[in-house]
Amino acid sequence: MPNLQVCRQFAAAGTCIYVTPWTNFSAFFANYAGFDYNPENSAIPEFYRLCRFMGWGGYNPDREEAREAFKDALVKEFNDIYGTDENDINSWHKICVVVGLDPLPDTLEEARDKVLTRYINLIDLVDNPAGRVHSFGSVEELRQYTIVTKKFFPKENAYAGGLLKYLLREILHNIHARIAK
Repeated sequence: MPNLQVCRQFAAAGTCIYVTPWTNFSAFFANYAGFDYNPENSAIPEFYRLCRFMGWGGYNPDREEAREAFKDALVKEFNDIYGTDENDINSWHKICVVVGLDPLPDTLEEARDKVLTRYINLIDLVDNPAGRVHSFGSVEELRQYTIVTKKFFPKENAYAGGLLKYLLREILHNIHARIAK
């Protein structure tokens, strides 16, 4: 039986008509007593709100430990929503739906090709599994959006499945190359 949270607005009574599923984010934020996680918000701003709530300014070992655990939660959440098998057309179809590709591609190769021609923020994929995710016109637009929103997906993680590894792109390499010159 899945863990379920009572809707916030009915928490005092302990009952409600609707339930919020217990996600990897819910489990992560539940580790911090007194912090009221709002699943309606993007996970990234919620993490930064947690840092302010806990008083973790600048470098702090507790913040770094929490950041690593949060990155694990991000990756696990992606895996739970979209799967881990890069050879599963259903996983690719889930992404196609969220990025607005219609009709759905008939083959695995077509699905991969269509998704990989899109520039999408992976945090947005996790935040909006039932909605629509914006597709950017170029890697530069995606880079700018990612920097401004601080929606960086962990590049390397022990929990990353093949599908996630297939989707991850280097969006800052040109910046690092220009700085190094």
